[in-house]
Amino acid sequence: MANPDATKWTLKDSLLLQFNTHHTQGLLKIGNYFYLSAVEVRTWPHSYGKLINGYDRDTGDGSGYLFKFDHTGRLIAQLQLGEGDSYHPGGIDFDGKHIWVPVCEYRPYGKSILYKVDPESMTATPVASCNDAIGAVAYNSEKKELIGMNWDAEHFYKWKKGKTDILQFISRQKNDHHFIRYQDCQYIGKDIMLCSGLRSYQSGSSRFRVGGLQAIRLSDYSAVWEIPVPIWVGNNIPLNNNPFFAEATESRTTLYFVPEDDRSVMYVYELK
Repeated sequence: MANPDATKWTLKDSLLLQFNTHHTQGLLKIGNYFYLSAVEVRTWPHSYGKLINGYDRDTGDGSGYLFKFDHTGRLIAQLQLGEGDSYHPGGIDFDGKHIWVPVCEYRPYGKSILYKVDPESMTATPVASCNDAIGAVAYNSEKKELIGMNWDAEHFYKWKKGKTDILQFISRQKNDHHFIRYQDCQYIGKDIMLCSGLRSYQSGSSRFRVGGLQAIRLSDYSAVWEIPVPIWVGNNIPLNNNPFFAEATESRTTLYFVPEDDRSVMYVYELK
């Protein structure tokens, strides 16, 4: 595991995005462009106060989007995603050809649709459904497997890509890691996915949230590296609040975050 005291975070840039980002979820950088998934909530889910048919709340109402923007923060294109009550996109990943996006109902255990998106034409193809709220995905391009994490990352899901567009379900396994709740993940090679997320903690009457990064080996879901991220922005929002993307070289890692909603800033950090 990484030593947080030996880790240096350096803010390299902060870019104001020139469009309404709504509630930000997942982030990718492909070539010269960035892709951001987000949900526009028109009616927030309402708590039932008890379980009804296995749910603690209704679905609310909204729309899901995948935005494409350039290095100046200018919106280039947008794609609406989802169907019916499944309107909440999650964390996203790229396999070298397609972007993979989960879109779920805005409640625990809600139904999900999994899409693959052509980043050039910004067209989407549904490839699987799931009777659980998949909040983030990572695509293992070597094994051609899609890994999904449900609400609060309680379970790992795995699907296999075959000869057709439709994914075949393989397995569901409990997540025994409690360091962070994954919000956005990406495959970084050699059977490893890197996840960004956060956890909430209670101290007396105060509640606070702390972000972190964790690397998971996909063959057995073991944690091979993790580090807290002691950075907050705006109104005490953890840097790891939903979208992130990582670029690595031999000497440094560049990390992109878009933690704030609506009028968002993309923060670019260098990690040594």
